[in-house]
Amino acid sequence: MAELAIMRPTNKARGFVVGRALEYNFTTLRISRAYVSLLSRPEGDATAISLAWIGDYEIRMHAASPTGAAKQPLFIVDIFDHDAQLFIDSRACYSIAEGAVAFDEFLHMAEPAVGGAHCNPPV
Repeated sequence: MAELAIMRPTNKARGFVVGRALEYNFTTLRISRAYVSLLSRPEGDATAISLAWIGDYEIRMHAASPTGAAKQPLFIVDIFDHDAQLFIDSRACYSIAEGAVAFDEFLHMAEPAVGGAHCNPPV
C-alpha cells in the first residue's frame, strides 16, 4: 500500500509530461498543415489561414512579406481581437517549431480572457 502511494505522484507527473508532449505534437501538426496550405495558395493571395477561434480572438497564419534580409521568416502568426478590431500581437516564425510556440502563447493569452482553461471551474 505504501508503494502505491509513492507511485501515484510519479504517474501523475509522467502523465503530465506525456500530455504536454502530445499537445505539442498536435500543435506542431496544426502549424505544419496550415503552412502547407499557405504554400499551396496562388502567389499574391493575402488571405490569412485561421488556426483557432477563442471567443472574439482569432489566431491566424499568413505569408511573411518579402524583405531584403538574408534570412526570411517562413510565415507570421498573429492574434486578432474581432470585437475591438485590432491586432493584439504577431510573431515572425523562421521554423515550424517557432510557429508552434507562438500559437501556444497566443492560445494561453486568449483563454483567460474568455473564461478558458486557466479559470477555476465552479465548485
